[in-house]
Amino acid sequence: MTPTLARLHAEHANLERLVRLLDDHASVPKTPNFGDLGVVVDTVYYLTHFPDVSHHPLEDRIVEQLRGRQVLPAGFADEIEAQHVTLAHQGDALMRDLESAARGETLSWEIVSPNLRLYAERLRHNMAVEELILFPTARRVLENADWQVIDAALDTAQDPLFGARVDDRFRQLHAAIAAQAHCDCDLAPGQDAEQEQ
Repeated sequence: MTPTLARLHAEHANLERLVRLLDDHASVPKTPNFGDLGVVVDTVYYLTHFPDVSHHPLEDRIVEQLRGRQVLPAGFADEIEAQHVTLAHQGDALMRDLESAARGETLSWEIVSPNLRLYAERLRHNMAVEELILFPTARRVLENADWQVIDAALDTAQDPLFGARVDDRFRQLHAAIAAQAHCDCDLAPGQDAEQEQ
């Protein structure tokens, strides 16, 4: 596996943690307490300020290299790029809605919660399609020269949540992820969180 694909795969594993966290909070019927709402806001803020500007553009460069080789299923390249655009727009709108709900303005949690679930599901679907089709095709088809083109525009910004140093903005979110991981470790093999309750 190339370093770029290894990076993208690791980032997907981290993004899946955030999707699960969004799912957990979206299922709460009433507006979460201030601390939990802060975690949701920070999660969406991270998703709109790191994956949308670093992760997805890297995947789009892989798509472009593969498009030139005509090795992807018909319409697949356009679909991946459209998913990334949709996620960016939906993430921005969701961020505004969450901030409004946090301030107790016009939007209620009952309106925000389904949008949060839809956003999480779209992100999960996007990652699954990339893992099943995009990454294996790139691994099989692309050569060193292709990866050099892809990596030439690589964003070297450090991940502010999962990188070597956690940004102050994301300390509460980092703690929530650690707590979630601890809860997952407490489960018996083959037991999920719903079974435990």
